Amino acid sequence: MIRLTPYRSERRLVQLVSTLIFAVMPFLNLLRMDIPTLKFYFLNTILWVDEFFLVFLVFMMAIWIIIIISMVYGRVWSGWMCPQMILNEVSIWLEMRIYRLLGRKPRQSGESGHPAAWIILTAVCFVISLGFAFLLVGYFVDPYRMIADILKWNLTPVTGGIILALTLIFTLDSLIFRVKFCTKACPYAMMQLVITDSKSQVVRYIKERDHECVHCDACVRVCIMGIDIRKSAYQTECTHCGDCIDACNAVLNRQGKPGLIEFSYGEGGVRDKWYQKIGFVDAKRWIILGITIAFAITLVVMIHLRQPLSLSASGDRSTLYRPATNGDFINDYSMRISNRDLETIEFLIRCETPDGAYALDVIMDENPITLLSREENLLKISIQTDGQWMHPGPNPLVLSAENTDNPDVKAVTDIVFFMPEEDPLAGMGVNIGQ
Repeated sequence: MIRLTPYRSERRLVQLVSTLIFAVMPFLNLLRMDIPTLKFYFLNTILWVDEFFLVFLVFMMAIWIIIIISMVYGRVWSGWMCPQMILNEVSIWLEMRIYRLLGRKPRQSGESGHPAAWIILTAVCFVISLGFAFLLVGYFVDPYRMIADILKWNLTPVTGGIILALTLIFTLDSLIFRVKFCTKACPYAMMQLVITDSKSQVVRYIKERDHECVHCDACVRVCIMGIDIRKSAYQTECTHCGDCIDACNAVLNRQGKPGLIEFSYGEGGVRDKWYQKIGFVDAKRWIILGITIAFAITLVVMIHLRQPLSLSASGDRSTLYRPATNGDFINDYSMRISNRDLETIEFLIRCETPDGAYALDVIMDENPITLLSREENLLKISIQTDGQWMHPGPNPLVLSAENTDNPDVKAVTDIVFFMPEEDPLAGMGVNIGQ
């Protein structure tokens, strides 16, 4: 069968979409670890540092998906979606265009090249690398805040230094190292050897039709990795870009024949069913797909069913307790409360005994309190009681925050209320450090 659409055209479209996704994800909080605030953003939902088990599951899910893609489609990530490969291909394309604009013949491997072309290429690659570096750092620092800081010339030295260092690394990679990183140091290529099996996708030369090869070596000349796919379908340098397929098709299609190189799951075989054509050629892959779907559904449900509220409190132990004007006793606390929901919510703060038999007065500037979406507040509060039902020393209590519109949204934390010992004056308002 003669293929009409070149793989390169399809690959360019996938690379463009992949780059756009890479660029917008941190801005839309689809996947981002905000290191300064210790918050993890996933699908526009915040996971906080005390929800590490959910963050861990998200990372495990991401790694699992990479493994599945590699097992079914081989190293297709490298040739079709990898930002490093995209940056390298852009730099190679730019170099050819710059030499053409200068009326010069493109430099060959090992040549130093024209100085003016090098200067222009270096400048353009530096700008592009700067954009890539900013986007990469945007996965760990709020990109909107970075833009505001840059406009005010107020970017922190650490953030600015990291962006500059990454820019220099990406520039050197796009100018000098290029595909050498893919062949010598890429961890994904090394992982591929372990994950793939005999039915994973490969780019293979159809040896059964070897007699039809015209030995034009077009497949070798066009290969960015510099390999001859006719030697083996299992060369680790192959990034499954499909350029060799297009090159072979271009030559043999003029003779009315299909090309001799193809994408194949393993060493070939008839794949007539639609699910076989997309890579699910055995029960093993269907089982793994089922596990992946179940894992993803469970993770999404766990994230969206968790309480969108966090509450913690700690007592002021420099002064265990202090008297009120009416003879009651007061303990002071620092309360941290955060609204993890995507909507503004009003919360009522209450304090009671663990069995709910007694309620205590909560003294704070306002109660209920209103928290904006993703807002976190550290508040000073006081608990007051006559203490007739309490015993001297520490007494366990429960502090709670409840959504005034939806009582099911509620967070609780344990606190301790100190009452004076038998001598009512002992410790009352006295700093224990004295």
